[in-house]
Amino acid sequence: MACRFCRTKSVWKFTNQQQLCASCFARYFESKVKKIIRKYQMPISILKKKSLKAEIINIIIKDLPERKGRLSDENLNDISNKILENIIFSNMSSLKNYLPKFLPKNQPLYFLSDKEILLYARIKKIRGKINEPKKKLVDINNFIKKIEEKNPDIRHNIVDALLKSKNEK
Repeated sequence: MACRFCRTKSVWKFTNQQQLCASCFARYFESKVKKIIRKYQMPISILKKKSLKAEIINIIIKDLPERKGRLSDENLNDISNKILENIIFSNMSSLKNYLPKFLPKNQPLYFLSDKEILLYARIKKIRGKINEPKKKLVDINNFIKKIEEKNPDIRHNIVDALLKSKNEK
């Protein structure tokens, strides 16, 4: 299949069946990160952490004007795992009590999955790998991966449900 913009070979297929080539995907990825930073008025500062996600963030924000504060390299996979961890292992009556922990305050990769990050890194020839989740999150991550086979948007759905419950407060 071909990219919806330039009709070259696609490397990414969205759940709505639209496809992007490597250069269009890289532009989409970078604009999405910058849009998240703008929408949530995130700080813009170089991450000193040595990880693939931190390196990607640093490359994307290098031309943006600096704003005080700290960024995090957490992404959609990390956040959806933590949300389910809190649901499964906590004695909480409502997830709304935990909302402030999970809102996109300083995570420019908040709505981007590990697959998208790895593809962007491959396109831009950035070396590195994504760290495995902590031991207690491995089972949750594996559970979500099994569901992802049938419902590729499950991680987005988990985060969207949390954000919608915030708006119902």
